[in-house]
Amino acid sequence: MSDLEDKYGLLPEIPEHIMDMLSDEAKDFASLFKHDVEGAKRSLHGEIDWLKENKDFLGRTVETSIDAILGLYSDKLTHKHWVDLQILLLKSVLFVLHSVNEALKEKAQ
Repeated sequence: MSDLEDKYGLLPEIPEHIMDMLSDEAKDFASLFKHDVEGAKRSLHGEIDWLKENKDFLGRTVETSIDAILGLYSDKLTHKHWVDLQILLLKSVLFVLHSVNEALKEKAQ
């Protein structure tokens, strides 16, 4: 088994209709972020908190991976830009997790 097959081989394929659904959700989140940053933060933190409470270390893993990446640019970003990027990157990872979850639900049916 190749390294990449070992890393990603068990992940389900994502059907186009799930990708389309999440694309619409991403547009909605982008609009919320543009017009109500605090509302976007609350929504995001609600999802992260749920993952932390219900999926062992998954929520913390998502946060840690994003914060580690952003740490590479901490001297180049203002605090506001850091927080904005953190929100957007966290939500991006959540979209991927959501798509995998939807694909697994379909596969189980």
